Amino acid sequence: MRKAIINRNGTLYRDKQECLDQIEYLERKRVSVYGIEIVHLTANSAETSMYKTLWFHNQDHVYEQSRTFIAEQMAGIWNYAEIKI
Repeated sequence: MRKAIINRNGTLYRDKQECLDQIEYLERKRVSVYGIEIVHLTANSAETSMYKTLWFHNQDHVYEQSRTFIAEQMAGIWNYAEIKI
């Protein structure tokens, strides 16, 4: 059974819907988002690519950009993400 949130060594990885819900929550609470790293979780690691990582240098339009990045980049094996706050 697929889990919406996976905790690996203190790092929370969320599936696509949980990520979108978390961004919504962070926007309501006005919490800064510093980055998003989309990963492919294997039995032993979280693999990523430079094309699946987004860092924010400022908070202008951060929530909108986060939602767009998640919607466009989370597909196939790239099915979990860490939101860096």
